[in-house]
Amino acid sequence: MRIGSALKKERLRMGLTQDEMIQGIIKKSHYSKVERNLEGISADSLFEILFAHNIDIDNFLDQIKDEYRSVEGKKAIKLNQEVIKAFNESATNKMQEKLHDILQLKGQTIFKYRAIVSVAILSGQLNLLSPDLKKQIFLQFAKYDNWFENVDALRLLANCLPIFKIEQLDNVINQLLRHYSKNRSYSERMIERIAIICNNYLYYCFYSNVEGKNISACLKFLSNLDCSYHFLFYHIAGKFYLNLFKDEKNEARKIKKQLISYGYKNLVSSWRT
Repeated sequence: MRIGSALKKERLRMGLTQDEMIQGIIKKSHYSKVERNLEGISADSLFEILFAHNIDIDNFLDQIKDEYRSVEGKKAIKLNQEVIKAFNESATNKMQEKLHDILQLKGQTIFKYRAIVSVAILSGQLNLLSPDLKKQIFLQFAKYDNWFENVDALRLLANCLPIFKIEQLDNVINQLLRHYSKNRSYSERMIERIAIICNNYLYYCFYSNVEGKNISACLKFLSNLDCSYHFLFYHIAGKFYLNLFKDEKNEARKIKKQLISYGYKNLVSSWRT
């Protein structure tokens, strides 16, 4: 759906005239053409209109996003969702099928690296990854000067952390947690990316018997997340791993069993107790 069509849909949903919708922000003649997708609208004017009517921004963007993404971008997003689902369900065969599709994409270098490492983790073949591939991933990560806040760099780290030497990894995780412990305001989505990295670090350390130096710090980060529904799963995951590291496996099993009873089996299939 194009921006104009989405604006018209929201206006009709609220039962407004075009004059009531624009509130003098732009000329009616211009807005009329915007709704008919004959003219564009500036970002400033668009958001002024959306905020004027308390329109859900996330929902609005969700309606229009596919219209403005490339074909390859749409494919990558769909494949990423399928890969996450397959990984959480420990579906190795599905992961390998999706990897084949991912490698056919144009560009998407980081996504390809993430997928290759994820498949290797799931199939227990990390040791088969070539030194050359690992070097390429390290070099890709090193390209980002401000990797602390670069989404691509954080995604790469989240999925590829097992290929780092533990000394390198601990140094990176330590820097990351120190950066985000400062008094700064970050979006929930950004904080969630750090929570995912902590979750993956704990998973790696426990199931690979690695004595990482940031286990306590990652557990603390998860436990200190805001008590909002958005971070609920990460609070639970932190408690699950805390029980594992304390060798309280019965308590960990109870957490997993309870989540399965609530219908979240697909999220905890990889949680071995």
